[in-house]
Amino acid sequence: MEEHRHSREPRDVPKSRKGYRVAFLLAFSVGLLAEMLLFMHTQMREIAMILKEDFRIILVRDEKSKETPEAVSAALSAIKGTAQVFFVSRKDRLARLKSEDPELVASVLAPGQNPMPDTWEAAINEEVLGDMNTWTSAAWQVPGVADIKYKPLEAFAIMHALFYGHLVRLALALAFLSFVIMAAMVLTHGHTPASLAASLNSDARWFLSGGAGAFFSALAAYAVVYPVKYLSPVWVWPNPLWQAAVVVCGALLGWVLCQWKNAQGRQNAK
Repeated sequence: MEEHRHSREPRDVPKSRKGYRVAFLLAFSVGLLAEMLLFMHTQMREIAMILKEDFRIILVRDEKSKETPEAVSAALSAIKGTAQVFFVSRKDRLARLKSEDPELVASVLAPGQNPMPDTWEAAINEEVLGDMNTWTSAAWQVPGVADIKYKPLEAFAIMHALFYGHLVRLALALAFLSFVIMAAMVLTHGHTPASLAASLNSDARWFLSGGAGAFFSALAAYAVVYPVKYLSPVWVWPNPLWQAAVVVCGALLGWVLCQWKNAQGRQNAK
């Protein structure tokens, strides 16, 4: 009796997917997030600088005081956190008001009248914005100062804009540091400088896929934020060097992802 043996037909082994699209989409998503954070940081910094240039503390001169304007200016400049102090006479103050709104001055004031007081305008450093009471308390102690006027909400806006700008910068720095640590861990595990140099040539498609994803993320971010130019007069695009850095990081991300994939394949084959 003839013995029949049934052997299983070899099944088709699925081909391993290259993963170029994964590298492209991963670099695109990470790059888009970085581009948006860069735009927010640049925009907030520009707005903070505009508000800071406009922000002034007005100190009104006491008409009964015998202190000279130069002495008061020197005393105000000596207060910690003072960036600049300059004296504005009542004549200059009226001339400035006439240049800004001549119709209002002509309709309210009679010729020859000048109700404007002598004042000082003080610009302060960024670190003082969070503690305005300390600076104003010291200014009140200066002889010859009768009143202090400023916009507290504008000071809060400048302080918060600067704070969130620094926060975004810190987030970007930490994200970049994490990427560097991840790349170092992957590339130093089972690799030699010679093998990495050879893999950079053989796995160039992964490198290009990551770079392309980051490049298109910059274009997408620009397309998304460009309409802001028609909504606000303040619109600043980050420095092109930052765009180049994002593209390079995206390319490295794709290549590092490939090295991790190869290392996992070698480990599973053992």
